[in-house]
Amino acid sequence: MISFLAIVCVGAICFLFSDTIGYQTVGLVFLIIVAALSLFLGRGPVIFAAFLNFGIWNYFFIPPRFTFQIHNYYDIITLFANFLVAIVGGTLINRIRSNQDMLRKSREDISILFSFLESLNNANSIKDVVNKTREELAKHFHADAIIYLREKEGLGLARKAFGNLELFNEEEYEAALRIFTGNTNPGMRKEFPDPGKQAYFPLIVPRGTIGVIGIIIKDCKAFTEAEMTLLNSFLAQISSTLDREINIDIAKKKLIYSESEKLFQTVLNSVSHELRTPIAIISAAVSNLTDAQTSGNEDIRRQICEELQTASNRLNLLVENLLDISRIESGKLKLHFQDCDISDLVGIALNEMKSELANYEVLVTVQENLPAIRADINLLKQALINVIYNSTIYSPAGGKIMIDCRLNNGKIEISITDSGKGVPEPFLENIFDKFYRVPGSKSGGTGLGLTITRAITEAHHGTVSASNGKEGGLEICITFNPE
Repeated sequence: MISFLAIVCVGAICFLFSDTIGYQTVGLVFLIIVAALSLFLGRGPVIFAAFLNFGIWNYFFIPPRFTFQIHNYYDIITLFANFLVAIVGGTLINRIRSNQDMLRKSREDISILFSFLESLNNANSIKDVVNKTREELAKHFHADAIIYLREKEGLGLARKAFGNLELFNEEEYEAALRIFTGNTNPGMRKEFPDPGKQAYFPLIVPRGTIGVIGIIIKDCKAFTEAEMTLLNSFLAQISSTLDREINIDIAKKKLIYSESEKLFQTVLNSVSHELRTPIAIISAAVSNLTDAQTSGNEDIRRQICEELQTASNRLNLLVENLLDISRIESGKLKLHFQDCDISDLVGIALNEMKSELANYEVLVTVQENLPAIRADINLLKQALINVIYNSTIYSPAGGKIMIDCRLNNGKIEISITDSGKGVPEPFLENIFDKFYRVPGSKSGGTGLGLTITRAITEAHHGTVSASNGKEGGLEICITFNPE
């Protein structure tokens, strides 16, 4: 209708001025109008306009007028040339416009795919991938989805679904299962099966089918071929991203299993090593006590009892540390706060370590009038004992262990310095890690003591640090805010 009205109106206007402008000029005007129409109309209307142009120009303008007869061969050639140019030019312009539309649509699809791929790359779990998939499907297709993945330990399709769980029922699961097993594999579909129902597509990667996605269109609108092409590209990206997350989960589980095995072996080695010494002492003491001559000597019996006490203390420290680390990691460590005097706290810890410290020179310095702190005395005592025990391991027999309690910048500091070789600077930050041992260091301990000390200190809103002393040895400094 638009092409008809345009040619007729232009023809009527040109007819009024035909004597002035000439019929050849009218032919050029008609040709320009057909070219202009091809920029806005489809191929059919343009061809119709060319035919209408051919008839109107011949009948109303080319001499003799009001007849289809043409006496001049030049006019015949001009008429058909004009018609051919109108047909070819209009068709080519229309094709160029169509190609431009396709190119613009391709750019839009590429932009959508890039945005979707970027969104999936930012996902950090399978659930996150599914959520982003649903968002993009809703945004670009007005659709929703449910996803079934392959069983972790088998080759079947897991019943656990991700996405819109309202789309799950036994009938739909069976339909998804048929797609997964290949009994009804649609491959790359060119049309959506039924806009009002769920359609299932396999999620295929190079190593096989990893699952099935069910898609339902919310507005029940049929997909165009271009939309199906875009959807198939979406499905390829979804498949590869889900496969990536599945492989990451598998790698994480393998790493956790490997670390668990390593941790178990470390714990076993540490605990067995720590148990061996006190058990050997207890075994030897019991053997000596059963001997009539040995048990009859009061001095020897007293010495044996002291050795038993030392072994008992060592076993008790080991058990306390294992229980403490268990409570800390489970989040069940509870503190019972009360007023705590620093000098009393240090004295209690040293008293319990009396037998272990018998072969060392312990120097204690406590600044006068130190303020009290609010603390769980038993736990804080355990933290100090762990540090002091660590000092006995790495200090030579007869060496000094210095304990200094002071007020520094409004905070209470308890520093414990041994007389060992110290720790190389690169390893200082790691000595509070669980089961960590400085390479080449002396064996002994479970590797939990300093870890527990740090956890207990931080539970009291304090800090603990390690440094090498100015005169050698390792200095552990525990800092608290006063009450």
